[in-house]
Formats: sequence, structure tokens, C-alpha cells
Amino acid sequence: MGNMIKKIKEWFYSKRLKEKVRFLFLMLIVSYITIFFLIYSVFIRKNMIEYMMDNNYNSMVSIGNNLNIELGAISSMSKLIMTNKNVVDYLKSNKDKNSRLPQNAITSIYDISNTFNYISSVYIFRLDEDYIDIGREVTYVDKKIINSEKWREEIFEKAGSYVIKINGDGAFSTRTGTPIISFVRVINDMDTQKPIGLIVINLTTNILENTYKDMINNDKGFCYYDKDANILFGEKIEEFSYQVKIGDEKFKQVAIQGLINSKVLSYYNVPDTPFIIAKIENLYISKYISPQGIMIITIIIALTIVCLVIIGVFISVYIIKPIEKLVQYIDISNFGWSKKESTLLSDNPMKYLKKINDNKLVEINRLVEELLENEKAKQRAELEVLQEQIKPHFLYNTLGTIADLAIQNNDNEVYDAIETLGNFYRKFLSKGSKEITLRDEIAIVKNYLKLQNLRYEGVFEDIYDLQEELLDIRVPKLILQPLVENSLYHGIRPKGEKGIIKISVYKKDKKVHITVYDSGIGMDKEQISTMIKGNNKKSFGFKRTMDRIGYYYSIEDVFDIRSEEGVYCEVDIKIPI
Repeated sequence: MGNMIKKIKEWFYSKRLKEKVRFLFLMLIVSYITIFFLIYSVFIRKNMIEYMMDNNYNSMVSIGNNLNIELGAISSMSKLIMTNKNVVDYLKSNKDKNSRLPQNAITSIYDISNTFNYISSVYIFRLDEDYIDIGREVTYVDKKIINSEKWREEIFEKAGSYVIKINGDGAFSTRTGTPIISFVRVINDMDTQKPIGLIVINLTTNILENTYKDMINNDKGFCYYDKDANILFGEKIEEFSYQVKIGDEKFKQVAIQGLINSKVLSYYNVPDTPFIIAKIENLYISKYISPQGIMIITIIIALTIVCLVIIGVFISVYIIKPIEKLVQYIDISNFGWSKKESTLLSDNPMKYLKKINDNKLVEINRLVEELLENEKAKQRAELEVLQEQIKPHFLYNTLGTIADLAIQNNDNEVYDAIETLGNFYRKFLSKGSKEITLRDEIAIVKNYLKLQNLRYEGVFEDIYDLQEELLDIRVPKLILQPLVENSLYHGIRPKGEKGIIKISVYKKDKKVHITVYDSGIGMDKEQISTMIKGNNKKSFGFKRTMDRIGYYYSIEDVFDIRSEEGVYCEVDIKIPI
């Protein structure tokens, strides 16, 4: 035994640090999972779930029987009312012939129903549509539904047997809006056995609670649904909205197993009623484990904690401390320069890493200098792009147009043209800012198109569909004017007919979408690919504009292009919120 332990120690110490950690973790995890799985899953949880599911059907049937017993008592009460002489005299009498008959019948109904619980109201309907009623709470009746053939058809088909309807299928309602259970049956003449009226006994939903109140505890919950899965009584069981769907099965149950506790969901369609009783039972492991079992699990948890402590000490001594020393040595600030410092590292792997790091620091500093130069070059290129957008020929042509207006038109149009050009350059310059609000960016486009409309009158119409709450976000300056210029010169004008340029701003999928649409000649797939790659010399800086946007927001998915050759082209810029 001693030699075996010695060999195991020698084997363990001969392994590399990474292999030691892996082996130790593997042994602990396998041991813990194996023991816990055997005790909990195999012997305890499996048995308690099977036991619960075996007995679940009988308990649900018992609740259904309790409900039928309650309804049987109501049926007996209804028979007493139906055979009462005062009630029968009222049903057989002519309307308004004897004014005391309705009152006598009401008194008799009250005396019979007074000893029964759950009575909300009682209605006696004659075949001539007259009726009497008593009630403990305000109940509204829809006579149109009561007197309809469709409503009465099922009741007369029962030939004296009762029918249960929720809210009388819409015929009855309460002031509070709570559901009521309508117990309905036809009243037949004792001599001729022909119908002479209807009796409706409206019951409160408290009758449903009485069927399971002796079974309620902290681990069990019940509620009643109708056939359409609408809650009738009890607290709604949320699991029945996504774990188990209420259906037409007579009885259904599902076990949902969890690590600490499990649940059994079940429902039962109560025969001859529109009711479905639903149940949820939580199965906590602490309820079914003996003290000896709790002791075993406690020991396992204690052993696990001890093992974790050993692992923690092991990692701290052999991994964390050397790494911390290495981090102190590297200590590169986010925006500063890397510097070599003398640090003593006791572990050979750490010294090896230090040596490698020394060789890399010089290369890192060189790369930082290159990045700074590249950043400066990018900024210069961005400035050139902004300056290039407004080409000299646009300014010359606009001034020429204004001069023509001065000769041909009145001073107001000249003033308007000059003011528009001034607004355009004022927004364009933006006091030297690299970013402006989307509102100002669109103002630049509006001024630009207004000036172009003076030159190409009747060639296009500009439309704007903007969500006002999005216009104050900040964007890189001059991202729309190049797209609009492309739409005009490479989309609308080559088509030879009046077109539309539409600017839209809206929010979708947590992004702000800015679209530039034109009804010009469009592009095929090859032309789109060429423009995206930046090989299309006719495009006014499309690729550079998209690159600027991607660089500004640090994303790659910046835009989409949708186009149909000869019909339209639409560029969709997607900016994260």
C-alpha cells in the first residue's frame, strides 16, 4: 500500500502544471457528480416523481366527483322548485291574470334556496317570455339570448336533465364581472310532460373551491379552467400557458424535473361539465429525504468544499502568484508607452515568458508608432473626402444659375437662391465639427436639392419621411449628400423622365435606418458589387462614405443596397442606437 502511494506521488509530481490541474479537477468532478447523481437522481427523485404521478389520477377524479356531488345537491334543489305548487301555478297561469302568483312563486323559491350555499340568483322563465327571479347579488340577464332557439335547443334536447353553462353562454353577467355557473333545465308539466318553462340557477364560482379545499397545502395548487382555457377560479398556474397546453384529453400530466425541486402538472376534464381542473405540485427533495440521507448529502457537500479549498490553495501557489508577478512586470497602460522593468520571477516558465515579452516590447512600440501615423493619415484623408464632396463645378453652375435668375426673374427668387446656397455652406462647414445632428445633415440635403432644382427644374421631386424623435442623434458630417448626388446624376437624370428622391429615417431592430431612394435607372448585381468595392469611378465617394461611417461606429455591417435595374435604387444606412 505504501509503495503504491509513493508511486502515485512520483507520477503526479512528474507531470506538468497544466496536467496536474486537469487531473485534479477531473477526479473531483467525476467523484462528486457520480455520488450525487446516484443518491439524488436514481434513488430519490425518480421514485418520488413516479409515486406522485401514479396517485395523481385518483386525486383528480376525486375532485371531479366532489364537483358532481355539489351539482347533484343543486339538482335536488331545482327539483324542489320545479315541483312547488306556487311555481307550477305561475308557469301555467295567463300573464297578468293573477298578480299574486308571481309573488307567491318568488317566496317559495326563496324559502327553498335559502339553505343552499353558492346561490347567486334563480330565474324561472315562462314560455311566453315572462319571468321571475331572486338574487343575492346583482345579475344581469340578456332576454334576447334566453329566448333564442339556438340557446334553448340544447336544453330542450336534454328533456329534463340539467345543462351547465358558463355565464349562461353570455345570457347572464354580474356587476363585478366575475364568472358565474349557470345550472339550466327545462320544467315539464307533471301531467302532460310537456315543457311549461325553464329554471336557471346561477352559482358563484366558490362552489369550485369546495371541491379541493381539503387538499390544498404549500406544495399544491389548484385552479379551474373552462374549455377555452380561460381561468374560472383559483390562482392562474402560469406553467399551463407554456409547459402544458390545456386540451381535450380526459387526463394529462407532465413531470418537469429540476435540480433542486421538480413539478408535476396535470389537468382533468370533469365529465358532463364544461370544467377543467388543473393542478401543480412541487416536489422538494427535502420533503422526501430521511435524516440519514440529509447526513450523507451534508458529508458530500463538506467533502466538496474541502476539495475546492485544496484546489484554491493549489492554484494560488502555482498559478495565480506567478501570473500576478508577470502582470506587474508587463504593466502596459492603455494609452501610454511600454517600458522594461527588472522583475524577479522564481518559476522557470515565468522567466521564459519574461524573455519572450522582452523581445516583443520593442515590436509593440514600433507598431504603436505605425498606428499613430496611420491614424493621422486617416484624418487627413477624411478631411480630403469632405472637401472633395462639393466639387467646383457645382459652385460655378449654381452661381451661373443665380446670375440667370437675376436677369430673367424678380429679386425674390434671386434672394431665395442666394439664401439657400448660404444655408447649404453654413450647414456644410458646421463650425469645423466632424459630427452634426441628423437634423442638420438632412438640412444640408434639402438645401442641396433645392439648389439643384433651380438648375434642373422639373427633373425630380424630393420627399422626406422622418421620425422626429430620431433627428437629434449625432452622425458623421456629410454622409447623405454624396448618396443624394449619386441618385440625381447616376439615377434620375440618365433615365430621362421625372423621378423621385426620397429620404427616410426610422427605427428598426435597435438600429436607426437612414435610406436614400431614387426612382432612377437602378443597378444590376455586377454594378452594385463594383460600387461596394470602390471600383466605380462614376460614384461620388460611395465607398469612402461607407468606410467613414463604419470607422465612426466601429462596425462592419453599415449599409444595404436594394435595387432593380430600370426601376429604383435604395441605399439603407444602419446606425446602432
